[in-house]
Amino acid sequence: MTVSRRVLSAWEMAGSLLILGCLATAPTIGQQPGGGLPETAPPPPQAAPYGAPRSESAMPQETLEDAWRVALENDQRVEASRWNITSAESTQAAAQAERFPYLTVGSSYYVLSDQPTFSVNLPPLPSAQLPFLNRDSVGFQALVTQPLCTFGRISSGVNAAEETVKANQAECTRTKLDVKMNVAEIYVVSLRATRLIEVAESKMRSLEGHTKDVAGFCERGLVSRNDLLAAQVALADARQQAMQTHNMLQVAYAAYNRALGRRLDLAVNLAELRDAGAAGDVEQWTTMAMQLRPEIAGLSAQARALREQAAGVRAKKAPQIGLEGGYVYQRDQYVDPNGVAMLAVGLEWTPVDSGRISNQAAALSEKAEALIRLRKDAESMIALEVRQKWLDLQTAQQRVPVTRQATAQADDNVRIARDRYQQQVGTNTEVLDAETLRVQAYTNFYNSTYESVLAELRLRRAVGNL
Repeated sequence: MTVSRRVLSAWEMAGSLLILGCLATAPTIGQQPGGGLPETAPPPPQAAPYGAPRSESAMPQETLEDAWRVALENDQRVEASRWNITSAESTQAAAQAERFPYLTVGSSYYVLSDQPTFSVNLPPLPSAQLPFLNRDSVGFQALVTQPLCTFGRISSGVNAAEETVKANQAECTRTKLDVKMNVAEIYVVSLRATRLIEVAESKMRSLEGHTKDVAGFCERGLVSRNDLLAAQVALADARQQAMQTHNMLQVAYAAYNRALGRRLDLAVNLAELRDAGAAGDVEQWTTMAMQLRPEIAGLSAQARALREQAAGVRAKKAPQIGLEGGYVYQRDQYVDPNGVAMLAVGLEWTPVDSGRISNQAAALSEKAEALIRLRKDAESMIALEVRQKWLDLQTAQQRVPVTRQATAQADDNVRIARDRYQQQVGTNTEVLDAETLRVQAYTNFYNSTYESVLAELRLRRAVGNL
């Protein structure tokens, strides 16, 4: 069947939009493959030295695991998450310190408007006014306070701080997964763009050879000049498409370097990825996701932290008992001694507060219940997400053998069309259409192969095991 040049342009434009769309896609969900070209892939067309899409072969190849390691070391979002964990750990240490004694030291100086005295009336002596305090005095005190019984207020605060640390650790894990998925998306897009460059350049070389054949036939008067013009137009179109593909690859490399925190113009040499393995059982993937997804762990930890905070607030309604001891000194010539040691057991109790404490505790408990509901909703959404990514992986894997078979058929179609044209039993249009179908077949094959790898990565991201 004859395929027009208009259909060719539409196909190739769709391939370009597919690559650009992958670059713009936000991190979603994925799996970790190994290195190497898909074993069943047909050998790609030999790339011409046009624009050098790949880095120098002597440059060490960078695997996806290498890229993840560098990205996690340099990404500012991951670094911010680590600081949040450190902050939560400091809060936890402060809560634990509430259990231990603390020392307070103070000093004071006072001046009175009048000399304090007391009246003395001891008959038969006349009455007299005797001073008992200096008009001005300086003093200091050093006191040690040790909580004895807080009815769970301190322990609840410690437990709440521990759960907050866990929540921040879960958030850090989620950030790392997002960063790794973003790097994986760009990594696969870069590999696919490299393969599409090879396809574009093979098309250009094939049309260059065909144009020479047509020019020779035209000089001998065997074909019309219209055939030569059509071949030259197709060759020019292939050249500009190769330029566009090279540009997309350079954009992908720049995005890759940015994701790793490097200079945008740094040379890149990426190792190939293997084809995805079997999809496995969706129920097993879902069970694993419920255990590994940091969003579920984070919401659970936040809910437990709020409940512990509520328990700590309720404990304030119970008596708070503490031990206090120390040394107090106040310089005064009328008092002896000026310094004394002290030891006291204190009790603080608020039996009636008009509902302040109970309402504060209820507010925290209600927030915890809200988080429990959000966690249940998240579990449902994660189960749906896992099933969707699992189905996407199955579809992508089924496409690979179909498109692989089409590449062999397209190669034979081009060979037959070229032979027929050289024997003057075929037309120039048949050759151009056959070349268009060959390019589309290889484009579809590489797209399906890398979509299969990417679908596996997204499934593992959905599970939380990237």
